[in-house]
Amino acid sequence: MKIIHLINSDIFIGNNKKFLNFSMKKYIIFTINNLNIFDLKKIIISVLLLKKYIKFIYKKKMKILFIGTKNFFRELIYKFSRSIRQPFVCNKWISGSLTNLQNYKKMINKLKIIRKKIKFKSYTKKEKISFLKKEKKIEILFGGFRNLKKTPKLIIISDINKDKIIVNEAKRLKIKIASFLDSSDNCSKIDFILPCNNNSINSIKIILNILFKNLC
Repeated sequence: MKIIHLINSDIFIGNNKKFLNFSMKKYIIFTINNLNIFDLKKIIISVLLLKKYIKFIYKKKMKILFIGTKNFFRELIYKFSRSIRQPFVCNKWISGSLTNLQNYKKMINKLKIIRKKIKFKSYTKKEKISFLKKEKKIEILFGGFRNLKKTPKLIIISDINKDKIIVNEAKRLKIKIASFLDSSDNCSKIDFILPCNNNSINSIKIILNILFKNLC
């Protein structure tokens, strides 16, 4: 990780100081023009700490679930998680998906059956259109779970404010949570805090690339 790359990015620029969440105060080094500025050293330490845990997960051949339901992150999380063959949710989160693994497994099997039906010539055009609609709906909601056979070892959440339900489900199951947190976020429930400007796609890209470099 080259410091110059971080300095030249906007990764260290936090939110307005009046919105500072006390739990994130230890990651702030000073303020400029009323903006909280993250300590680059602490950003690096936080990222490397998570990278060490991710290496352990890969070594044990366990899974990492990516969450990117917020429009701002959706495309990035979708493409990145697919590129490293890890499960993801980039649309609506179905409550209970973590606590009831059989539900999404059932939906993935249903998706396979529908795709087989679409190929059969014996079905009418109207029936095939109906199958295609069902296929699209299931794919949007459950397609990202295809690579998830059992409970993930880590969940990386792009926005904890948008996905509070997932945070609570993960805590009940004692699944480790990592998240990109700005200076206004509450980090009390997060195991691996990634302090950064989470309003910047570039910041998230930089961190993800560092985390998974030489692992995939």
